[in-house]
Amino acid sequence: MKTHIKIITIVMLLSLTGQLFAQQHQKEIKNSEVEGLYLTYSDFKQGKLTIPTDKQHKGDIIKLKQFFISPDIISIEQDKETVFYKDSIFAIRLTNGENYRFINRTPCLVADTSYLYIYTNKTTKTEYKQSGPTRRSKEVPVTYYYFSVANHQVVFMLTLSNLRKYALTDTIIHKTVCDKFTTDEMLSEINSNTGRFVLTETIVSVLNK
Repeated sequence: MKTHIKIITIVMLLSLTGQLFAQQHQKEIKNSEVEGLYLTYSDFKQGKLTIPTDKQHKGDIIKLKQFFISPDIISIEQDKETVFYKDSIFAIRLTNGENYRFINRTPCLVADTSYLYIYTNKTTKTEYKQSGPTRRSKEVPVTYYYFSVANHQVVFMLTLSNLRKYALTDTIIHKTVCDKFTTDEMLSEINSNTGRFVLTETIVSVLNK
């Protein structure tokens, strides 16, 4: 009887909670899509791409090793291995022209470099809902936003609190941004005409005055 009551209580709690989130699912970048690496921020700024293998020999490859979120990247050129650490390089460049920076070992798109560098991680997470005795799941898309500033060595979550603390050092920019953006969600708004972040456009417009 006590066991039966416990089961009923657990089901009720799950129903009240409504949602439980499980593992996030990140779309993997294929090794064949990697063109090269930007070893430093200076390299990235200057467009100096390091191409550790020409992929002209059997077995030549750049392995991102995303399974189990490995800390390193391995390049193989004519059976010779070179190791690069994800938290030491600045970014990787894909053959389609996109650049990705590893944040907590997760590849995030370098989405904007006009003032702040803004990075996005588009992924999905499994959402579970309790419906009576049945637990149902569905995949829900989610995007995480990050930014860096100045020498771009440290990356922060894109929130108003972090912007005020680490990026908005100029009084006029600080006031303009805080007046225009009042929630964290507003920071990820995109200008449909330009395809750029409204946040960075706002900051640049103040700097250009």
